Amino acid sequence: MITREIERMGIPIIHITSIMTLSKQVGANRIVAGTNIPYPCGDPNLPAEGDRSLRKEIISCALRALQTDIQVPTIFLPNIVGQSS
Repeated sequence: MITREIERMGIPIIHITSIMTLSKQVGANRIVAGTNIPYPCGDPNLPAEGDRSLRKEIISCALRALQTDIQVPTIFLPNIVGQSS
């Protein structure tokens, strides 16, 4: 997995996915829970403002994960409320 190779070079990286267990199994270190498979960073079924808020929270969670010192693969959960998927 490319995230593992980038981390090996000393660059922290985030993997945003809706399949967290698979990412953990293949060795991703910082995993952010996405919303669903075709749209891990949003939900096109939401109104535009709701989708924008959802995407903003997922990216904010990813930025917090980048700032977190970890020792083992870790799953970070965005604070997602009222999502349709």
